[in-house]
Amino acid sequence: MLSLLLRPLLAVAMVLPACTHTSSPMPAFLDFGKNDLSSWRGLNDDVMGGRSRCTVKYSKSTLTWEGTVSLENNGGFSSIRSTWAERDLSSYDAVTLRCRTTTGEADDFTLTMEVSQQWWMPYWKVNFDARPEWTEVTIPFSDLKKSSAMTGELPKLWTWGDLSAILRMGFMKYDGTAGDFGLEVDWMRFSSSENVRN
Repeated sequence: MLSLLLRPLLAVAMVLPACTHTSSPMPAFLDFGKNDLSSWRGLNDDVMGGRSRCTVKYSKSTLTWEGTVSLENNGGFSSIRSTWAERDLSSYDAVTLRCRTTTGEADDFTLTMEVSQQWWMPYWKVNFDARPEWTEVTIPFSDLKKSSAMTGELPKLWTWGDLSAILRMGFMKYDGTAGDFGLEVDWMRFSSSENVRN
């Protein structure tokens, strides 16, 4: 009987954090490099005992993230993440990256947008392809999917944590394969359908 009474309270407690965020609008343009944005840092599977490695370097105009993904010891991912800060992306429909790989081969990566500081909570993600030559890659937000480290991709009915409450962004290399990777990013530009029409 007590558990039946507690269920509504637990549901409210889970929803409250998403409703009480007071995010600031996200700048429409993120320019990497020592002169502007150089605060993103690597985060690998060694936090769980894995053996993947990465380095993060900044030039005057770009971020370069390189490393090796290892599947040993239950590992399998490398990532780079921004600092924690509340960001409101709800007014945007897409993001465009100017990027290239540093291995000389095309490769796929994952853009992540977290809505909780708890690692097991769902986050937004979308895969994208990068090429060895500089390319502008546009990712519509309609392609974003919710995923969780505990459950994998979640059904569309999972609505907690919308784009007005993004706490951290990043890139991941997490496709079930081992080997070297490298991604260099010049900038990220957020846009809306209004920007496109104008």
